[in-house]
Amino acid sequence: MRNESFVRRNIERRGLATFGAATFACAILAAAALLHLWVRTRVTERGYQLARLSSDSRDLTREHQALQIKAAELKSPQRIEQLARAHLGMGPPAIDRVLVLPQARSAQLLASIP
Repeated sequence: MRNESFVRRNIERRGLATFGAATFACAILAAAALLHLWVRTRVTERGYQLARLSSDSRDLTREHQALQIKAAELKSPQRIEQLARAHLGMGPPAIDRVLVLPQARSAQLLASIP
């Protein structure tokens, strides 16, 4: 009877060791599968984020170009002259208001300007 219980215990130990090893292997495989899924999810999220940022960049580039064109239109001398004439009542000076300075005098005036 003693010999029989020793064999039974030995078999139970081997079975328990095999069960433990199999459980550990399954846990490792499950962890690897979960890690793989997590990495794939992160890559997919980054892909969507990259696409969104690329679209935003294109939109901002188009808006920047449109604003540059609008700024150029607003700075155009023809537009400024038109606004000066229409809204401010400005125009070329009358002939009697123009004063022509001799060359030497104009050089002195320009030199005195800081």
